[in-house]
Amino acid sequence: MALDCSIIITNFNKDKYIGRCLRSCLNQSLNKDRYEIIVIDDASTDNSRAIIDSFGITSIFLDKNVGVAEASNIGIKKALAPLIIRVDADDYINTNTLLFMTEIMMNNRELGFVYPDHFVVDENENKIKKVKLDTIESIYRHGAGIMFRKINLEAIGLYDTEFKNAEDHDLLMRYFKNFNGYHLPIPLYRYRQVGGSLSKENRDKWESKANVKNRK
Repeated sequence: MALDCSIIITNFNKDKYIGRCLRSCLNQSLNKDRYEIIVIDDASTDNSRAIIDSFGITSIFLDKNVGVAEASNIGIKKALAPLIIRVDADDYINTNTLLFMTEIMMNNRELGFVYPDHFVVDENENKIKKVKLDTIESIYRHGAGIMFRKINLEAIGLYDTEFKNAEDHDLLMRYFKNFNGYHLPIPLYRYRQVGGSLSKENRDKWESKANVKNRK
């Protein structure tokens, strides 16, 4: 059976969360023969490698830290399926995520992407709030959890590796100019909020948004 979807996970020093992320990706209702999981570890210095190795999935361990954009591109190029979804190493997904999103994409060839709503969860996975991604700006804030067509990502040149903090925002701006998508109003993605606030890397992304707009 041919693969339908590739999950791309980039990880850097998320040993506290990567196991939960991988378990959620492995525990999907979509037939296991229809998807693959690819982890790109971006030269972590914690216990990430041992945890990732214990799952026996396709993994790439980089010797040098290259950043999320380049690590994501490495995973996308490695992917064998026509559909791509990124899951952040400190987040996780509902068991029906791939089944629902893949079926939408496979049965609606005119769609270039599909994206679900999110639940923001705390350190202990308690749901804090539902995030409805019903506007373009709200989608820009959550680059992970969107399912794309690989051929379309390649057509726009994948992630721009010059961006270190706003790579999602930049890619989505370029992608949305060329392809139409569908909003699936079901909270399938679990976005982890640590310590009651956004992580430093997510704060950096917000601060970098102006740089994206200025370059376009």
